[in-house]
Amino acid sequence: MRILGIELRRTTALLLGALVTLVMVGLLYWGPSTKNSTAWTRQWTTLAEWVRFMLVFSWPLTLAAGALQGLRDRRSGVEELFASTPRPRAQRVGWTLGALAVALIAAYVVVLAVGAVQVPFATDYFHWGWVPIALVGVLALVGAAWLGMGLGRLVPSPLVPPVLAVGGMSLMSLGLGQITGDGFRWTVLLPTVPFPRTVFASVAGSVSAVQAVWFAGVALSGFLLVALRRRWLGVLPVLVAGAVAVPLLPATPGEAMRPDPVAAELVCEEQLCLTRAHEHERAALAGPAREALRLLTKLPSPPTSVREVAVVAPVWEDARGPEPMDAVWVDLDDFTYFRRVPPTPERVTTYLLAGAGTRTCYGDYSSDMMAREAAARTVTMAWLTGRLESLPGNLWLAEEIAALAGRAWDDLRALPEASQAARVQAAREVLAACDGDPLAALTGGTA
Repeated sequence: MRILGIELRRTTALLLGALVTLVMVGLLYWGPSTKNSTAWTRQWTTLAEWVRFMLVFSWPLTLAAGALQGLRDRRSGVEELFASTPRPRAQRVGWTLGALAVALIAAYVVVLAVGAVQVPFATDYFHWGWVPIALVGVLALVGAAWLGMGLGRLVPSPLVPPVLAVGGMSLMSLGLGQITGDGFRWTVLLPTVPFPRTVFASVAGSVSAVQAVWFAGVALSGFLLVALRRRWLGVLPVLVAGAVAVPLLPATPGEAMRPDPVAAELVCEEQLCLTRAHEHERAALAGPAREALRLLTKLPSPPTSVREVAVVAPVWEDARGPEPMDAVWVDLDDFTYFRRVPPTPERVTTYLLAGAGTRTCYGDYSSDMMAREAAARTVTMAWLTGRLESLPGNLWLAEEIAALAGRAWDDLRALPEASQAARVQAAREVLAACDGDPLAALTGGTA
């Protein structure tokens, strides 16, 4: 252990560990990983997946730092001296490799710990499925340092570290571009995972096992390149690992993900049904849910409960399918409920009442119907609350939505109360089915 301590002080291990920690924590705090229900401090699975995703930056850094460490003997002018000693090279360099591994494992654990101390305050749902994802990330990071050190010894040039840094970053960028493309299969061999899009699915255990085999081969190849005089033997582990892993790689993102039925299980209390992953929010949502259901009793056929939708595979471009009308279905990410400053109970109630208690239908590329649906959602909410106010979002269509909503609101209020209720009910049916023009149903076809 004394030798390990010396190697920690005299090598780049501690500096590398500190840099990896700062880079990953900084990017996690100031990046997209702080938003929505998939924030890295809200669920155990998303914590592990976001930390893995940030290897897109820290893995090339580690690879280059390992190569810099591999040049130490050449830079110090002692390479021939050490080569002439009878002591096995593996025994001597093992402490250096161990120092790098210890520093990087500690850095990864610190990053996980920063998120882990916050997750229990955001969710009551705990499971162990996130651990394999995290362990593979540790193995990938250590493998990068060892491989970089082996390549630095193999090609003892000062150009190797910057070339590896640029090459590693280019490889990560190329992999990000293939996450949803035909080349997805090969992205599984990269240390990163796609950024989490839902809390109701995670990286499959079989994928983590394949990645563990691959990165173990990478790490062993790096070790052999550093430790053996016959450097060509260092290629064998990565070839064997590749031969095992490649046939088992998933071909599509769907095959790489595993649904989490426990996280998606609905837990119902007093007309409010939340998924187990988000049951922690019950205290905050119970009041707005009761108020929304009370106001919705103005409808001829009002819903009787508020139920969360567990979106396992979100599709942002397409419209959603029809939903039953006996409940107010809500996806908490639809109205960005999860944020650093939570919305007020009044704002949550407003969101639940939009569209007379229905979710939005349009996708990101349905702008031809977006304004009309938003106007219908605005007017139906106004009929329930008694005040016309714009819904957040759709800023680029705000004027068109306001004009459509204003005319529809005036037309609706000119009708008898029973006719108003029938029109709003008809609009709700169209919005629930996502089939037709809700504004036309609301205005009797006059708008």
